Amino acid sequence: MTNYTLDMPTLERIAPTIRVLSHPLRLRILDFLEKSGSPQRVTEIVDASEGAQQAIVSQQLKIMRDSGILSAERRGNCVYYSISNRASLYFLDCIRTHESN
Repeated sequence: MTNYTLDMPTLERIAPTIRVLSHPLRLRILDFLEKSGSPQRVTEIVDASEGAQQAIVSQQLKIMRDSGILSAERRGNCVYYSISNRASLYFLDCIRTHESN
């Protein structure tokens, strides 16, 4: 553990990202995109979302894109999503560490 104390401006700046990441489906999407290692189409993300409907997944993708966690790129008729905020992956690492203990 570190002895670094988080100040209020830092906590206020990071809190919105943590709120976005506090949703199970959004965490699943982030995990899938990290493991895939490349931008993925909405249909592939829906398939990896364990039964979530396409409309719900699309809503979550928009929230993640608007918060800066994901970026979207249109290629023809398809939209590809990728992780734009690599720091958000530390959140997944914390969850994995917690679950392995």
